[in-house]
Amino acid sequence: MCQPNPQEPISRPATASREDNLTYDLKNMAAYDISPLSTGTDLAAYSRDSVQLLVNKLFVLPRNKGDEGTLIALPAEEVFRLPRAKPIPKEKPKTRWDKFMEERNMKKRKRSRLVWDEIEGDWKPRWGYKSAKKSQENANWVHEVGDNENPNENPFDKARSEQRLLKARQKMREVRNKVEAAGGKLRASVPDLDAGQKRGKQGLKEAIKRAQVSSASFGKFDRVAPNEATNLQPKRKKGITPVSAGAEKENYLKAVGRVMSGDGPVDKHKAAQVGVSHDRRNDANARSRQQSKRRSKQGGQGKGGKKKGRR
Repeated sequence: MCQPNPQEPISRPATASREDNLTYDLKNMAAYDISPLSTGTDLAAYSRDSVQLLVNKLFVLPRNKGDEGTLIALPAEEVFRLPRAKPIPKEKPKTRWDKFMEERNMKKRKRSRLVWDEIEGDWKPRWGYKSAKKSQENANWVHEVGDNENPNENPFDKARSEQRLLKARQKMREVRNKVEAAGGKLRASVPDLDAGQKRGKQGLKEAIKRAQVSSASFGKFDRVAPNEATNLQPKRKKGITPVSAGAEKENYLKAVGRVMSGDGPVDKHKAAQVGVSHDRRNDANARSRQQSKRRSKQGGQGKGGKKKGRR
């Protein structure tokens, strides 16, 4: 007689061994059992029967075949309205580039990470370590000075500075697009004040505002033109910037460490003498105040330091 192998899984029927007392929400593919359980209930077998009942209900629904296999049409109504774990995400505002793509029916396409490097004749990453851009920079190790170029100027430094300027302008455009998408307005640069162009009062005010702080002294020692407005810049508030309790404690500990070690500009011996004299002065003032209070309680004195007697 053949005995079953204990390692092989035991196939069970597609029926449950208990009554169907579940409440089904087939739209969310869920089932709820609110009946109490006895102490001797086998939880594994009970859960298996509950899942089997839910699967049987799902297989009763209408089915249709698609490209991915057999699909089940879930009902549109739900029994329980489940709460969301997070709020509904807001619609992201469209930038200038998004609107430009919609007008021309353009779609984003993912570029490949590897590109063909013509210099070394091999596939290389588009960016990052050992990319095609790095090999292009290494290949251009010599620069021929043109007729209109300054021979005393480093062309490689000039190219790097221009590249940084382009990156800064692109970053400014991205910030401006985000501000405009949120409903605001950002002036990307100072208005052009060439002859024959009128930029209005606001443009002229913006140009004057930026010119007032273009010097090394932030416009403090510059000569002021007649009737020139000098209140265009916001006033800087003087005061201690708020810091956290941990940062304040760390600053105090650093100051004490510098004083005790003698590394800083503070002489610890002189600081100790100043502190002792300050404490003595405070003690003397406190004793004098106590004596004056004691005299006022005993009564006033006449001339010559004698008390006034009663007649």
